[in-house]
Amino acid sequence: MDMFSAVSSLVSPFVGGGSSGGMVDGMKLVVLGGTVETARRVSSSAWNSFVNSFYLTARFSEDDYPYDCELCKQPAWGRSREFETTTRTNVPGAMNSSFGDEFDDLEADEDDAPGKQKMRVVFMPTFDTTHTIYYKGHWLRVCRSRQSCGDELLSISVVARSNNILKQLVLEAKREYERDAEHRVQIFFADSHGSWRWTDSRQKRPMSSIVLAPGVKEMLLADTRDFLKSEKWYADRGIPFRRGYLLHGVPGSGKSSLIHAIAGELALDIYVVSLSSSWINDATLTALMGRVPARCIVLLEDLDAAFTRSTSRDSQSTGAPTADKKEDSDKKDDSNNKDGEKKQEDINTLSLSGLLNALDGVAASEGRILFATTNHLERLDPALSRPGRMDVWIEFKNASKWQAEQLFNNFFPASSADSIPPGPPPTIEEEKRAAGIPVDDCECKCKGHSQDQKMTDGTSTPTLSPSKPLDAATLAQLAKKFSASIPDDEFSVASLQGYLLKNKTRPRAAADEAAAWVISERELKARLQREKEEREAKERAERERRRREREEKERKEREEERERKRKEERDQEKADREAEAKEKERKAREDKEKEDKAKQDAAVAAVAAISIDPPKDGKDSWVSLDGKPSTSA
Repeated sequence: MDMFSAVSSLVSPFVGGGSSGGMVDGMKLVVLGGTVETARRVSSSAWNSFVNSFYLTARFSEDDYPYDCELCKQPAWGRSREFETTTRTNVPGAMNSSFGDEFDDLEADEDDAPGKQKMRVVFMPTFDTTHTIYYKGHWLRVCRSRQSCGDELLSISVVARSNNILKQLVLEAKREYERDAEHRVQIFFADSHGSWRWTDSRQKRPMSSIVLAPGVKEMLLADTRDFLKSEKWYADRGIPFRRGYLLHGVPGSGKSSLIHAIAGELALDIYVVSLSSSWINDATLTALMGRVPARCIVLLEDLDAAFTRSTSRDSQSTGAPTADKKEDSDKKDDSNNKDGEKKQEDINTLSLSGLLNALDGVAASEGRILFATTNHLERLDPALSRPGRMDVWIEFKNASKWQAEQLFNNFFPASSADSIPPGPPPTIEEEKRAAGIPVDDCECKCKGHSQDQKMTDGTSTPTLSPSKPLDAATLAQLAKKFSASIPDDEFSVASLQGYLLKNKTRPRAAADEAAAWVISERELKARLQREKEEREAKERAERERRRREREEKERKEREEERERKRKEERDQEKADREAEAKEKERKAREDKEKEDKAKQDAAVAAVAAISIDPPKDGKDSWVSLDGKPSTSA
């Protein structure tokens, strides 16, 4: 009955009354409306299904290269009525896209700085909006959407009998990507979800720009090429198709640059994993190594920092916690306990067994080239460096005289100066005048020492115009002079490169001022070493002072604790003596009470005995209070 009333109340506004006939008409109206709406939805769905049956659809996720190419290189987005604009350049091929030329700022400001980056406006389709573009005689429907997981999806549909048009579209996107990547190296970094994310693309570096000991880069390049060609050889012998290289040595010696150059020579992408990341663990690393594609380079940076708390690149550091560090850690125990849960999330939980399984376990990928870099070979566990994981070891040292000469020749090649007629080479003063640098007599006498001092002080040098070109023979002599001024195994290649960059248009000044630069660098290193020693001495003195204060405080606390215990013992002894005295007094009182009671009981018993047994001789007798019998006549 209640249900009927509810239905009546719902229908009554439509029928205008509460009679049974009106209610029936209202119910008919509701049923009719529901039927019409259902029919409309079914017909709309059927029509959409019928129309979609003529469409062929291709979907690209944001991780695919065709997604980026199709997203950023279609000129139709700029002509659309609804589009998204951005100036981001972190998409492969976005820097080289040509569809936005008509929107570029062609009238460049003459006052702009030479190094100012010109941003390109990129047009992209908006989300959840269908766009129509014309491609090779076909109209394509394009829809850009975002999935619930946050990933983007690009759907392209076309009315056609075969999917050839979509295949052409994908192949064109592939060729477009290959053209962009022909002279670039794609770099991928691992994220905390166990996936690889495209990060950047860098210009390929020629192997001639890498200056190492004679034969090292040639041997490494030949070995990697031979490995990539030996897949069948590995398969026939049942050997896992993997190759590992361990690059170890001083910082700034060219380890990362060599990997970059090899990737460019072999046309391989680089997948980088930082083992010192806070989120890395066994499961994540195993998933990453399992998802590495074949024919690529996997780079494990700072392999020695995977299982040590110290990630210092200092050559003096050993990675082991010292006593001073332990004291500092002990001092911070209280603060660490307060936010222990928060710090626990940032602890690297990667284990040695997990790393070993990721490198050559069952789930490890094959066909990849593994490079691992470390500045401290002594920190590595022997299990990491055994053959099968790290097959080739290459040591990188500081620059030798031969490397210094080759580096000078790379900065100042003689090929462009061969056609110059021979003549007297320009002096340093002539080079500076040609570069627009004022030269006075005092500067001529000191032969550029003040200029070198400005460089070593860390101040920025002015932009120099190219000086007069020198012939090949002069450049060779300058290279010999430069290498003679550089001591063996003292400065890294990066240090020499930084010095030459400051003189990139002045080869004679670079050669003549090299000796002064060596002296200034030594003085700088000595000063930094003295400052470091003074700082360490102050830190040691401060730690010693804190240690003494801590020991004095602990001694006082121990004395106070002993005094407190002695006082407690004295109080306890006093309390025990008082309790013992009270116990003795109680026992004495109880004994006296018992004795008095015993006397009273004896007296009562004597009196009772006299009254019961009278004397037989007729004499009166009694018992005195002291218990002795007495008689009377």
